[in-house]
Amino acid sequence: MKRAIRVPEVFDRFLPSTTWRRIAAVVFFLVFSFLLASGLFVTKVHLKLGEPSPETIPAPWDLDIKDMDRYHLDQDAAEKAAPPVYKPDDEYVSSLATDISRAFSSLHDAINSGLDERGKVNKLRQTSPFTSLPDGVLAMLVKARPDELRDAETSANEIILGRARNLDYGAKVEAEVAPLRDRMKDEINRVALSDETKVFLNAFVDAKINHPTLIQDQEASQKAAREARDKVKIENYVEHYKTKQKIIGQGEIPDKKVFQVLEAYGFVDSRSPWKMTGGILLLTLVGMGAITAFAYQYRPHVFRSTRKLVLLGLTMILVLMIAKGINALNLGSEFNSLAGFLIPVAWATTTVAILVDAQLSVVVALVLAVFVGVLADPRFGSSTGMQVGLVALFGGITGVHSVSRLSQRSDLARSGLFVSAVNVLVVSGIALMAGMHLANWAVAILLAIVNGLASSVLTVGTLHWFEAGFEITSAVRLLELSNPNQPLLKRLLMEAPGTYHHSILVGNLAEAAAEAIHADATLVRVGSMYHDIGKLKRPYFFIENQFAQENPHDKIAPTLSSLIITSHVKDGLEMAKEQKLPEAIMDIIAQHHGDSLVTFFYHKAKEGNEDIPEEAFRYDLPRPQNKESALVCLADSVEAAVRSMRQPTPGRIEGLVRKVIKEKFNDGQLDQCELTFKDLDRIAIAFVRVLSGIFHSRVEYPELPAGKGDSGKKLESQDPEQAAQKEEGPEDSEP
Repeated sequence: MKRAIRVPEVFDRFLPSTTWRRIAAVVFFLVFSFLLASGLFVTKVHLKLGEPSPETIPAPWDLDIKDMDRYHLDQDAAEKAAPPVYKPDDEYVSSLATDISRAFSSLHDAINSGLDERGKVNKLRQTSPFTSLPDGVLAMLVKARPDELRDAETSANEIILGRARNLDYGAKVEAEVAPLRDRMKDEINRVALSDETKVFLNAFVDAKINHPTLIQDQEASQKAAREARDKVKIENYVEHYKTKQKIIGQGEIPDKKVFQVLEAYGFVDSRSPWKMTGGILLLTLVGMGAITAFAYQYRPHVFRSTRKLVLLGLTMILVLMIAKGINALNLGSEFNSLAGFLIPVAWATTTVAILVDAQLSVVVALVLAVFVGVLADPRFGSSTGMQVGLVALFGGITGVHSVSRLSQRSDLARSGLFVSAVNVLVVSGIALMAGMHLANWAVAILLAIVNGLASSVLTVGTLHWFEAGFEITSAVRLLELSNPNQPLLKRLLMEAPGTYHHSILVGNLAEAAAEAIHADATLVRVGSMYHDIGKLKRPYFFIENQFAQENPHDKIAPTLSSLIITSHVKDGLEMAKEQKLPEAIMDIIAQHHGDSLVTFFYHKAKEGNEDIPEEAFRYDLPRPQNKESALVCLADSVEAAVRSMRQPTPGRIEGLVRKVIKEKFNDGQLDQCELTFKDLDRIAIAFVRVLSGIFHSRVEYPELPAGKGDSGKKLESQDPEQAAQKEEGPEDSEP
């Protein structure tokens, strides 16, 4: 199996392609990271805390400066100062209730025991807190009436348990336990109870109230702390700076507050840049990974091309370098933040769309929007980076769309107007949302328009150099090559007019078929115009250029005729290289016959020698490797075959077209391209439609009365082409 003739990539001449790709990836990563992070290590004002300012620094725009350090400190202080929230210790209070119930139950049991007074006292003394009471008190308690005991128990529960649960009276810490006991005993002594009962209850309080009765409610305490923190309002920590208001004067020593204002405006930055550099490295890695992953998954032909990937990376680097220069411009303190609107991201996306791939350029627009946003404000100190990124994103995507159907060079100029218009809309939206002053808005619109026009100018100016340097053919280059005044086409028209006419027809056929199967219609049309330029070397040996001349093939051997016919491809490649035609065109020239058989001379040779080898009459060239080369191959054969037909009709044309395509398929000429059976059917339909329009039937003009000068003769009006056919006879197809 023969392989296509390719111009070797410059990157593969010294090292393997994979090695070059890895080196390029590392270089791009380092350059991207350097460009994005370099602004972190440079301050606009060389000023340190505690040292005199070298100049007077005014506020470049209106800004509210928030003293976040003091705000957070006061929030923390309010949170710590919030008092804890307590709740009753239910477990401890429940044990107190149980102890009260048990004490009164013991008293009831002693009274109802049926023992004498001494026995009742002894029985009662066995239970706390009666163990510590004098005998006289116990003797009076065992004589108490039931109603007195009920009142005493009720009062005990109300005073002891009530005060223990009360959030104002209960003991929160050990130090508050003794005061709580005193308050309980004081209330007991004021209740209408017998003295012995009061002594009993006081003893109970002394014995059982020995722990704090309240515990901290963690959830409620945290909620209270949050509420206290939220009560500290940020509005109380904001200082309003107006445009041109002095921040610090020359020779003045900045304090911490002034230094914070300078940081907010981006004049200085006391933070370490290394952390932010690490973040930029991660963003760069993600951006490059997104482009690579998209190319690998959805645009494999781009992923396999080292040249296209290097061109893509180089274009992005150039845009970031321009952005770096634009950010260094001094538009005045009031307009410096708008300089990023000039960054021509649309130049990169349109260039990538034209030379690499339109779909991939959309991903490039997304990544570049992030990159220029970071470049404009690497510290994320304001909304400038986001604003610049939005303009870059929408302008870049518009640039891709505006050149997606590039058909002439003026489309590039028109794309600049589209980008400018979208930039104006995006900038206006930003101005309305940000409350931009009218003067700033006007300047932003002017910069947005310049951005779009500059992107268009840069695209036109650099397209040729990118094409030449990376050996990539764009639609613009193809359109230039299709100009009939190109040297090769002009020679073809003058020296081989039949071949020129044949090439034009082949181009019409191939272009219609390319549109039907979504191939590159511009490439096949231009490739068709150049596919037979090799015939310029010996034009009279090809039938379409023999106008009423003898056929030189009648006087030479079939093998020599075959050699002359097949050599026109190699002759064409040599001419193409001399004229520096694009590689894609040379591929079509090399592959438009594949390794097919020169049938006419092969059969003519077999008449004299049955054993003659078929290989001697085949083109020694690669078969079509892509759809475009295959379309030119099919269109070339179909046009020659139909041109040789006598009395072509739509039915006969369709039959012949499908026969030629089938023969090419059976001969294996289409094995190495990506055409499907469905594509072949669409190609046949497109060929028939075009050929039917060319070889349409003509209406015979009616006979007219003879004019005065014709003396009764009848005029028969004929089509000039029919007349020419009658004079010259039928034209044979190319061997």
